[in-house]
Amino acid sequence: MPVKSASDTELIQTIQTSLRKGNAGQLSARFDKTLELIIDTEKVDFPSVQSTHAELILRSFFRKHPPQNFQFVYRGASNRLRYSTGTYTTEGQTFAVYVLMRQSSNQEYVINALHFRKGRF
Repeated sequence: MPVKSASDTELIQTIQTSLRKGNAGQLSARFDKTLELIIDTEKVDFPSVQSTHAELILRSFFRKHPPQNFQFVYRGASNRLRYSTGTYTTEGQTFAVYVLMRQSSNQEYVINALHFRKGRF
């Protein structure tokens, strides 16, 4: 597995904090220009959505399903990719979360895919 840089650690912490607090603005600051966004309970299934639109969708999701906790379950890496799975807990429901990060042209990692699926991994 490739060595993690400080920016990798910072990105993971930002994602974890954002999901624990339901902070769509903080999370969307790390989105790619377009990303894949899937939230199965909201019937959201976009293979390519603008980051600003994705932020609005997430704000609505967090209002409807305020977070009680978020915990990473698994993190991995391969060439120019970082991927993580976690568990998002809200009142009476649990969501499996998948995050895919790609290395952009300026060498920083940005969120390229974000999935919320009801249930656990």
